[in-house]
Amino acid sequence: MMFKGKFVVLALVVLTGGVGALFVTLGPKALKTSPGVFHLGIRYADELTMDFTKHPKGGPGARLQIFDSKGKRVLEQDAMQIGRNLIPLDREQLIDGSDFLLQIRADGYRPLYIPATLSGRSLNPAPEDKTKWIARGWQEIDSEDSEHQDYRFQANLLGVRLYPNDSSE
Repeated sequence: MMFKGKFVVLALVVLTGGVGALFVTLGPKALKTSPGVFHLGIRYADELTMDFTKHPKGGPGARLQIFDSKGKRVLEQDAMQIGRNLIPLDREQLIDGSDFLLQIRADGYRPLYIPATLSGRSLNPAPEDKTKWIARGWQEIDSEDSEHQDYRFQANLLGVRLYPNDSSE
């Protein structure tokens, strides 16, 4: 049986309207219960060199660890590759309004320590500097080492560039 063009268009409009109505009614409920998603982009300063080819296609595999203000690890994500990595934020372990320290490291590269604050379902840059974390015992943080602190941080978006360890170390 052959359908006329008018009926096909009418059916598509009705189906689109029905799906749109479902999104409008169910969307806010889904947003309230869904966890936030943290976008972490990773690049390596030496990724265009011949020496970098010793790593697999996605790079050496970085690790993100999130520590609370007491130094307890509340979230860990391993085997992150070059490019964007999506990390669900566990609302049970991450308390709204709390300060956190993000630690990003990869084998053979200098670690990055970035302070953050959780606001709703979004990790944001912390308003205070790293001296607070140094006072809490994070001796590995070198606040004077701005040459290797290459990152950009916005709400739930963090882009980092990891630098190789010096061969003199």
